[in-house]
Amino acid sequence: MSPSALSPSALAFRAVGAIAQPLLRDVVTRVSRMVGLPCRALALDDEVRTASVVGRKQWDADRLLAELEMRAEALAVPPIGAPGTVLVGLAAEDMGNAIFTHFFGRARIGGGAVVVSVARLSPTFYGMPDDPDLTARRASLEVLHELAHVAGLRHCTLPNCLMRLAHNVEAIDLRGGAFCAECASRLPRHFLAG
Repeated sequence: MSPSALSPSALAFRAVGAIAQPLLRDVVTRVSRMVGLPCRALALDDEVRTASVVGRKQWDADRLLAELEMRAEALAVPPIGAPGTVLVGLAAEDMGNAIFTHFFGRARIGGGAVVVSVARLSPTFYGMPDDPDLTARRASLEVLHELAHVAGLRHCTLPNCLMRLAHNVEAIDLRGGAFCAECASRLPRHFLAG
């Protein structure tokens, strides 16, 4: 773990935009099986402020992450949560920023939140039939990838490591769902289940 990394103690998931509740619950269930942390879905009806990338029909990933990090601070206070609670935002819309055309997810080392967009993780984005199971699997793995950034990991060069940078959805599918031995050894002991 790097010195500025956060050792997550719990995960609180929330929808950002029009996320189907079955998808949110499925992602929470899958992630809870992968990590050794308590996971729960928050039933919130407040709207998260989003901003668009100028000239594109995308949410600004950096501004959305900053908004979620501000909201995460409230989760670090009992009785709502505990110190080290990370807010996981599952976003309905595509995300990017002024420099990059898209992000599957966004986090920062030591941050209190992550955001993952399901837009490009769904086969429907590519004109294919809906596959909720595939979308939930991809979203869960992307959440785990972003949480590892919060915990201090940077991208890995090994092709089958979950921390490998993915520029397209095929790369997400090819890298698989496990950390390489080196990346796994740098995560907090309680981070991974089993």
